[in-house]
Amino acid sequence: MRLARPAVLVSLLGAALLAVSVESAAAWQCTARSRTATGWAVAPSRSAAAYRALRECAVRTPRGALCRISRCRR
Repeated sequence: MRLARPAVLVSLLGAALLAVSVESAAAWQCTARSRTATGWAVAPSRSAAAYRALRECAVRTPRGALCRISRCRR
């Protein structure tokens, strides 16, 4: 019985890693750009990824300049 425990733990760990990799493949990645800065983000929904990318860009952009989403993909 002691030899079966490591095999069960390894298979559970493998299943958990596979689930995480599949989940990240379904995530949205967006990029926002301004004339002077760039921001990007990854999130489960397109709207959340776009919002975060715009915020990342805005933090690095001088006041008065605009950031726009340049790309969103799965």
